Amino acid sequence: MNLAASRAAIVLSACVLLSACERHASTPAPAPVAKPTPAPAVPAPAAPTITAEPAVEAVTDYVLPGALAPDVGPERLKQLFGAANVRIDDHLPGPEGEDFRGVILFADDPTRRAELHYQDEQQLRGLAFVSVREADTRWRLDNGIVMGMRLSELVRLNSKPIRFSGMGWDYGGTITDWNGGKLASRDGDPVMRGARLGLVPGGPSTQADAVPSSDADYASDDPKFPKQGELLRVEELSVSFPGEDDL
Repeated sequence: MNLAASRAAIVLSACVLLSACERHASTPAPAPVAKPTPAPAVPAPAAPTITAEPAVEAVTDYVLPGALAPDVGPERLKQLFGAANVRIDDHLPGPEGEDFRGVILFADDPTRRAELHYQDEQQLRGLAFVSVREADTRWRLDNGIVMGMRLSELVRLNSKPIRFSGMGWDYGGTITDWNGGKLASRDGDPVMRGARLGLVPGGPSTQADAVPSSDADYASDDPKFPKQGELLRVEELSVSFPGEDDL
């Protein structure tokens, strides 16, 4: 190959190489592929908070109504007074010779014994009435009435005369009206505190000139019975709770 031909070949190779470089330079680089952004982590739902029921405090102060209420059944009574001190009895004595199914608290301890009557005797639901009749009981009413209190003391505590049924029958001596005195139920309080009167031991019999003795109502200030204030005393304490519709 002569010199002219060699130069032509070199020029042609250089042109080809330059053209390839221009084509490579003019071709845009492919855009980078974006990586998908991971979704933010969703926190797991928090476990529901379980609030523990408050512990039931055992009863040590025997006041009525105290911890007793319409919704207190046998299981709750066991928590309040101890399982060994709660006895279900199918034949608790009632007025007019009837008996009923209910609960006895502290059946073997006269100082703490109490009888509980329920609206639903079979299911023992809806506490209706609590009665205490032991002379040496530790129970008392939260309005200040205690077992053995004389009628005259009740009148002073009430600050007004009291009405009660006469002696000598099943409901004899039951306080029927506090005459709006201090011992009467306050407005909005559905719980009824009650007491029943009986003769002071060793006193005279229920003669017409000593204490009233029929099923009529009598007043504590009845002038026909001037001594009744000292001849009659509290021999039963009770509380009555609202009816089933009020539970």
